[in-house]
Amino acid sequence: MTYEFYNVAHVIGVLFLFSSLGALAATAGSKSAPLKKLASIAHGVSLALIFVAGFGLLARLGYFGAIPTWAYFKMALWAILALAVVPLKRKPEWAPVLWVVMPVIGSLAVWLAVTQPF
Repeated sequence: MTYEFYNVAHVIGVLFLFSSLGALAATAGSKSAPLKKLASIAHGVSLALIFVAGFGLLARLGYFGAIPTWAYFKMALWAILALAVVPLKRKPEWAPVLWVVMPVIGSLAVWLAVTQPF
């Protein structure tokens, strides 16, 4: 598949990840929110799409054997966003803070991909 295909798939995954995180933050602490189950499913599917498309992009960029350091840092940031659902479930009062922090973490991931500083 082409670089463009993986790039579009990666961006679609990111869009769904942040929409699902926003929905989970908005429904944090609510027991009967019907959107919560759909947002949880979208969270998992979007992370899988980001993961697969991200490695496809690395392959298309020629990183077959050695993954660059910036990509490891980016994967760590995505792992933090993957685990952001835990405090949203256990500490729903943190939702307003996480709602601000999560896009900052995503922005750092974008910066790493665009600048590839190391």
